[in-house]
Amino acid sequence: MSGSFEIPAIIIKTRSLLALRGFTVTELLEYEDRYVMHPTRESAKGLLKYVVWILKEEKVVGVAIVRELVKEMEETESQRGMLVGGARFTPASSKYAKASRIELVEGHYSSFDLFGHELVPTQVIAEEAEIKLVLEHYGINKTHLPRIQSRDPAARVLGARPGQVIRVERSSPTAGVAFYYRLVVDS
Repeated sequence: MSGSFEIPAIIIKTRSLLALRGFTVTELLEYEDRYVMHPTRESAKGLLKYVVWILKEEKVVGVAIVRELVKEMEETESQRGMLVGGARFTPASSKYAKASRIELVEGHYSSFDLFGHELVPTQVIAEEAEIKLVLEHYGINKTHLPRIQSRDPAARVLGARPGQVIRVERSSPTAGVAFYYRLVVDS
């Protein structure tokens, strides 16, 4: 019997998703029914803390599980949460999660890296200072920007929330790199 431990694919995919969003994961805790991570990221507003629960078995997620996650968020003073691995989320759990700043991720991820494809341009959530500059330059406000729904695959991978702006970087033969901004709206 070897002493090696194989990390489940869902953990690797979740860590990759968090790394894409700029978070650092330093620990992985294992409990009877779930794995837990506490990723962090420095931002202009200070340290942003997450609590991520990855369910070991896909199951229907009710509001009770979401409440437990909210309790852990409060205990660890985390601003956001993520629950990965639900086969389905009840309407009550989805509503409570949205109000509690918890992202719900179904048990299966995309089978490929969306941003690794040659036809998908680089996309990031734009910083507030950058958005302010763009809006002032064009004399517009956020509502004048083209929209992208929060359920769009790119927005979901980035963890974009309604009201945020996604910067799309497109290669252009005449302009080199062109920037395009899209306002995230509720689905």
